[in-house]
Amino acid sequence: MHPVLLDLGRVKLHTYGLMIAIGFLVALFFIRRDARRRLGIEPDVVNAIGFWILITGVLGARLLHILLYPHDYSLTDPVGWVALWRGGLVFQGALPAALAYYYVAMRRKNLSFWAGLDVALPYLPLAHAFGRVGCFMYGCCYGRPTDLPWGIRFPEGSPAWNEGLHAMDAACTHALHPTQLYSVFGLLAICGLLLLARRAWRRFDGIAAPAYLFLYGVGRFIVEFFRGDNNPRHIGGLVLSDQQVIALGMALFGAALFVVLWRYAPSSVLEADAARKDAKS
Repeated sequence: MHPVLLDLGRVKLHTYGLMIAIGFLVALFFIRRDARRRLGIEPDVVNAIGFWILITGVLGARLLHILLYPHDYSLTDPVGWVALWRGGLVFQGALPAALAYYYVAMRRKNLSFWAGLDVALPYLPLAHAFGRVGCFMYGCCYGRPTDLPWGIRFPEGSPAWNEGLHAMDAACTHALHPTQLYSVFGLLAICGLLLLARRAWRRFDGIAAPAYLFLYGVGRFIVEFFRGDNNPRHIGGLVLSDQQVIALGMALFGAALFVVLWRYAPSSVLEADAARKDAKS
């Protein structure tokens, strides 16, 4: 656990924020490359859209965290409302805000929204995986106690330790499920599956959108069973956490979106294939 990588007194380099920045830049690199290859979109256009997607996504993620965890915020601590280096982002809140901006930006530039999603969405879980590494280094989003050999013990002063997940006078927590790392592995797997789907799928543009929503929703729903950081249960009652209800909704929406796109979405991929066949004949 290394929440701060560099401490120069008033200037501190926080691991959580650094990993989010690295994830964004890595994803942006691949999106810039693929946007030019697949759609002919110049890197400067991707940079401009990507910057505002990052801003709107972070704002949406912070807003949902405030709504789910209002007790973590106080008018007596105004810095806490914007102190992103302390954590406090709920990823599901980023998606609606970022997608809304993305839709408007693509329409303004007369670019295909769905084909653009096929370029960008496969790299979203890659960026998210870096953010989860930041969670692990900070110690947030921790898991329940476990006897499994890969359980992780966080040191005194960590969020899990502060919540009492330790024996009396212990210098570290009980062994906990490394839920942050579960998420990292799952997100990398989703990234790979989306890239494979994008390459193999020919039926319609936008396959990455329903595939991402379904895969991420199912994966997040499962990981939440191992979380131990007191996720609220305003929606799910005693059975499911709010996060699980949101994740389940994402998965169901992804399945429904697939059906809609299958029935109604045009496909520039199929049109390109048909044009190539006509040219050869």
